[in-house]
Amino acid sequence: MHYFWENTVLAFSALWANKMRSFLTILCVVISITSIIAVVSIVEGMDVFVKTKIASQGSNVFTLQRNNPIQVLTDFDAFLKSLKNPKITIEDLQLIRDEITLAEFVDATISKGDRLTNGSRIVDNARIRGRTEEYPALGEFPLAFGRHLSRIDIQQRRHSCVLGWDVAQTLFPQETALGKTVKIGAKHFTVVGVCEKKGNILGNNQNLFAFIPVTTFLKMYGSRQSLEIKIRTADMQSFTAAQEAVRQTMRSVRHLKPAQSDNFYINTSEQLISIWEAISAGIFGTLIGVVSITLIVGGIIIMNVMLVAVTERSREIGIRKAVGARSGHIIMQFLMEALILTGIGGALGILIGFTIASIVAALTPLPYSVSLAPVIIALVISFAVGIFFGVYPARKASRLDPVIALRQ
Repeated sequence: MHYFWENTVLAFSALWANKMRSFLTILCVVISITSIIAVVSIVEGMDVFVKTKIASQGSNVFTLQRNNPIQVLTDFDAFLKSLKNPKITIEDLQLIRDEITLAEFVDATISKGDRLTNGSRIVDNARIRGRTEEYPALGEFPLAFGRHLSRIDIQQRRHSCVLGWDVAQTLFPQETALGKTVKIGAKHFTVVGVCEKKGNILGNNQNLFAFIPVTTFLKMYGSRQSLEIKIRTADMQSFTAAQEAVRQTMRSVRHLKPAQSDNFYINTSEQLISIWEAISAGIFGTLIGVVSITLIVGGIIIMNVMLVAVTERSREIGIRKAVGARSGHIIMQFLMEALILTGIGGALGILIGFTIASIVAALTPLPYSVSLAPVIIALVISFAVGIFFGVYPARKASRLDPVIALRQ
């Protein structure tokens, strides 16, 4: 213990004697470890956030689509072929509602960017979303005022709309939007509800939208567009059976033979989560690889600094060896200096990484998420770098001839 303490004191004394050089060396390690902790926390936070958002629709929700949009990344030729699939229509929506008894809620959705105006006030590129009266059961759309779209709105193709919070505040800054008239494109709509304010997702504003009846949407923007149909079952026990029932119904109405593939796509939350996990794993691996380069650079700088220290302190090494210090003592002294540099840098890097992660969590909807494993790994890496890049300078110092060293 006395031997360890003595080497620690000698190492601190040597580092304190060259404060600026020690600070710059520690800074390299701090930047590297901070990058690792910040990347891990942000990616893990994104992972938690995305999975929570997908789960918020319900694990017992699946979507009938014309094709699989993710296939553009996995099989581009198959994606191009799927563009020729028949469109999902209002008739398909009604058929599923009539035939699929396992479906508790069935909603159709389609969207388009357009302008909303109220006099001289304008909201550009808001998402106009055509929905049915069942959309509140298939997403998180709490109301601040008013009501959601009703069945009579859908059946009669009424010009009723539910506004996102920012749209309502922009168009009606000094008064309530309820009962007022707004223009969506060239058509006038009556505001029947306003949704509560939501946080941004990665800089994207979630409050710039307007819900209108899907039947009105198709009348305004053209009925030859394909819908997405969301189906929610009462429980997970009927989830798989409901998917199969929808599949068989769609195959039957489209007169597909047993050997023919589906010309539609059924998407589930599990599939979305698995796709996201593959994407996040790729992002995580790439970013960790990039920031690891900075750690290697920091290690090389540490080795360079230690080699300079060996050259500068040759006389000190010669005196220690002349009074009885063995090679192991010299190695331990210089290794301790390298470990102190990387240890302090690692601890500061973890602290700053936590701070960055908490700032990201405060300014965005991404949750603050750092598990214990990355922290331990970061500390182990920092000490490993100190040992790995400190061994060569330490061995070089221990091999100095004391006579030659004393002459310098």
